[in-house]
Amino acid sequence: MDIPLVLYHIYGYAIPIVILAVLYGFRWKVGMWGNCLTLGAVFFSFLVAAGWWEDVAELLATQAPSLLFLADCVAFWTLFIVSLLILDTATRLMSAVKVKYADQVENIGNGAVLFVLFLALYGTYLFAEDIGPVGEHANVPPVSGDTVAVQTLRFLSAGNLAGFTQVNQFDAYGDFRQLHLQRRQAIMTNVTGKDGTIQYTGNVPERKR
Repeated sequence: MDIPLVLYHIYGYAIPIVILAVLYGFRWKVGMWGNCLTLGAVFFSFLVAAGWWEDVAELLATQAPSLLFLADCVAFWTLFIVSLLILDTATRLMSAVKVKYADQVENIGNGAVLFVLFLALYGTYLFAEDIGPVGEHANVPPVSGDTVAVQTLRFLSAGNLAGFTQVNQFDAYGDFRQLHLQRRQAIMTNVTGKDGTIQYTGNVPERKR
């Protein structure tokens, strides 16, 4: 096993372990009620980021073309973090009284809520990985299946979260992950010349709307 492959496995396993450890280490004392509020804030923040990142990324790439390959990732995480800070602060201010449960309910419920919060945050991370600025080799096989986040967004955008007069379904063509794989492959092709220097030819697939 070569070093790059070892780093790949460390990267793949370290991220979820770190998220899980941080949540249980720093948020256990927050309690079940506080973590429920944060869980709701995370879900809504994800919806805000997923709904608006393309528009913000387009604006960012137009104003600063040098950030083209970073625009999607920067826009998504900026919207997510800002929304999370605002919503989490607002819910805490509106819920000044901390609800206390029986010890057994508190301990079991707090552990369960923290695990669901971990799944929400890790799912957000996996979604952001698809639109990230890291290139991909051209010989990588096509992606198989959609993540839970993509399936959920597709379902909600055509259902409960659909517009009253017009339905604008997320990933209506069902090729979200495939398009972004092609985009990452284009990044690798365009930024790495035969001599190893960085170059850009502008051939990056656009997201279908």
